[in-house]
Amino acid sequence: MKVSAPATIANFGPGFDVFGLCLDEPRDIIKIKENDEIEVKVEGFNVPEDPEKNVASISALALLKMLKAEIGFKMKIRKGIRPKSGLGSSGASALGGALALAKLLGVENRELIIKAALEGEKAASGSAHGDNIVPSLFGGFTILKSLSPLEVFKLDVSFKLVIVLPEVEVSTKRARAVLPKYVPLSDAVRNLALASALISALKEGDIEKVGKLLDDYLAIPYRKPLIPWFDNVRKAALESGAYGVSLSGSGPAMFALGENLRNIGKVMVETFENEGIRAEYFITKVGGGAKCLDV
Repeated sequence: MKVSAPATIANFGPGFDVFGLCLDEPRDIIKIKENDEIEVKVEGFNVPEDPEKNVASISALALLKMLKAEIGFKMKIRKGIRPKSGLGSSGASALGGALALAKLLGVENRELIIKAALEGEKAASGSAHGDNIVPSLFGGFTILKSLSPLEVFKLDVSFKLVIVLPEVEVSTKRARAVLPKYVPLSDAVRNLALASALISALKEGDIEKVGKLLDDYLAIPYRKPLIPWFDNVRKAALESGAYGVSLSGSGPAMFALGENLRNIGKVMVETFENEGIRAEYFITKVGGGAKCLDV
């Protein structure tokens, strides 16, 4: 069995741990077949091949345990999403490993697949958050209401966006560790208003309005010490015509909405370089979620 698991943007502005957007590219490709022993091979970006340390195999092993199935497997991973990029790299691998094994065994229960994938995500980032795994599986724009029982609302949206990926790392574990347990009521209310209005704008297909609703008061302000370049890059993007700019997940990747995405991407890359950080940009679109491929 062979599956493709796409990158994602978690939080998508004001939707901390709730909103997720599936991207069409980049993707992890995971191939699995039954085997006497547990074996993992990786090509592309460097991630562990130890089955107990690789996110995809951890998820697959978790699913085997849940099903009480005693089989081995050989897993080959083409890692196309850069680790610690803010594009749901661990989430895609976790989902891909669980989904590939599920398809191999004829398991269609999405809640079980996500539950297994969360074990891989937990191993990678220190917490079982589903705002990368869920959009990677469902595609489109997702609103995660509950993991157990699984309750997901999906909006089928269509637009392009520019992703800027600087050559720095932001650890998800560290980025979650700096968040406070409590926030001011006024900030919670502002995020609630932004999130509600953003969903309305997405349903209307008003991408300019969506861009203007990407602010966040729950996570990004507290993560500023980890992303000191954020404000300058955001300001430059807005001045170059972006409708809105935000952090992808916990970063370092940033994304922007607008008309001239190529120019916005170039300006953001130049601003990163002025900060002494190499960066690249690419233009992608909303994706349709994980899928099976011909072996």
